Amino acid sequence: MYYTKVIVQHSSGSKAEGVKVALSISGIMSGGVTQNVYTDRHGVAIIPHESRGSAKVMVKGTTRTTIQVPGETVVFI
Repeated sequence: MYYTKVIVQHSSGSKAEGVKVALSISGIMSGGVTQNVYTDRHGVAIIPHESRGSAKVMVKGTTRTTIQVPGETVVFI
């Protein structure tokens, strides 16, 4: 099992609590969309996943960026 950390912040810099985050991981056999995880009061979502590689970071149902997973990123909304 791998884990990716996504930090969600408002454009003002404040932490976004309770925001839905998921990863869409590329791959024919090992890809797929993770379960939704909601950010904590610090704006942090730790997303468990089975695969490594390129993944789209989806926040509130919208793709915000693409990263290599496992990893860590900050997304502004």
